[in-house]
Amino acid sequence: MNKLLTIVFSAYQSHQLLNTVIKRLPNSYKVIVIENSLDKKLKISLEEKFNNVNVIIPKENLGLSKSYNLGIKAAKTKYVFLNNPDHKFDGRSIKKLIECATKIKNFGIISPTYKNEKIFKNYEIYENKKKYNNGVFKKFGIIEVDIIDNCFLINKRNIKNNCFDENYFLYFETFDFCKNLINNKKKLYVCNKIKYHHPGGQSSNKRYRNIVILTRAFHYNWSKFYFFKKHFGILLAIKKIFPNFLKALKKIFFSSVTFNSFNLYVGLIELVGILTSVLSIKPFYRPKK
Repeated sequence: MNKLLTIVFSAYQSHQLLNTVIKRLPNSYKVIVIENSLDKKLKISLEEKFNNVNVIIPKENLGLSKSYNLGIKAAKTKYVFLNNPDHKFDGRSIKKLIECATKIKNFGIISPTYKNEKIFKNYEIYENKKKYNNGVFKKFGIIEVDIIDNCFLINKRNIKNNCFDENYFLYFETFDFCKNLINNKKKLYVCNKIKYHHPGGQSSNKRYRNIVILTRAFHYNWSKFYFFKKHFGILLAIKKIFPNFLKALKKIFFSSVTFNSFNLYVGLIELVGILTSVLSIKPFYRPKK
């Protein structure tokens, strides 16, 4: 078993996706899966199929932040690669990331780059690029950035107490993690010559589509306000969340007029997510089967 790296997945009913991505990896890497659906059948299935996989079933659905912290704690290796089940990559990419990690000192995060970078544009924070032209930086096209999304390698020694803020259940937890690392003088790097594919929005079984939509409706809005308030102050947080507030009200109105009960419920959940965050109430909405 590789003594340098553990790969950690946070999952919710993502059995088929996990099967696909784990098959592409050498079995010399230890893989830890935090299965938040609490389905013990998935644990049995994966562990019987792959002898390098350990599936942890928590007592409740933890969300991303707590899942990542649990996976980092469970990993016994120097490096941990945090990932989602719908990120497609292979052993060669992992090997290249390890090479980067062993040659770069005092980094916070090292990440491959999207083959489809449109996903970055969905967010409201963008990276400040700084290029290097020597050694391993030149070899892998490494740039320094200020934001990285979900799929990256960390050095456990360098993060120490700067783990994920467990107030986040879903969304913005990685951005918050990046901000904390930068505040503690750690650098974030993206390797442009190490690619992976992320089709987006496929981390859960399609049977749970409505559950996923409602969960995202609440937590995107809750986390957005919380993130901007925490890092930039209440005034910017209100400015950022106000368009979402209007959008939720619009959805509620038109869904009522057209008798679209599901969209009406989505709008109400979005509104509740915003109001609970504004009122500093911890996020309580959890997916239910």
